[in-house]
Amino acid sequence: MLNQVFYISSVILMLSLGSHALSTRISRGSCQANMTAVGDLNMRRYEGIWYPQFTYPLYHKSLPKCVKYNVTKDISGKYRILRSDIDNQSGNVRRRSTLILRVNRKGGKYAIRTDNSPDGLNMYVLDTDYRTYSIQYACIELEGILNIAYAVIMTRERMPSSEVIQKTEKVAELSGIDQKNMVPILQGGCPIDV
Repeated sequence: MLNQVFYISSVILMLSLGSHALSTRISRGSCQANMTAVGDLNMRRYEGIWYPQFTYPLYHKSLPKCVKYNVTKDISGKYRILRSDIDNQSGNVRRRSTLILRVNRKGGKYAIRTDNSPDGLNMYVLDTDYRTYSIQYACIELEGILNIAYAVIMTRERMPSSEVIQKTEKVAELSGIDQKNMVPILQGGCPIDV
């Protein structure tokens, strides 16, 4: 019964996020209450290229590889995330742009536009040094019965040193991220334009 609820919850989340489907972890109960974001999110310093290194697995298909996020500011002054990756099944390069609806600098978060949510999905930047790593987290509660969490550990380099990886894992643990079910995103052998 609980597995059916998890599956149905995953389907609901994927439908609500549309083309912005995220790797998630479904758990019983409410979202973690002890998560704290950076106190002063500086989007100007956060701009640029980020490479996701670890995330929760996708329930409905394999994770893409060579994932890259480029946080940019367009001419209208709006921030966007330009994402590129390679689909593991087809081998095709995929690109999409996601609008950042608003930034809450003091709250350490920004809201991304989704297909079915006019208010967007709040993405919390739990920790970053802006130069080498970033840890993001989002969570949606379903009536306190279940929560659907998204977490990603990103670096500025596609192939970071082992020291950077160890540092990000330690910071993620201190930030309250449950890493035991996280999986690596393959970043090796990627074309230069992805």
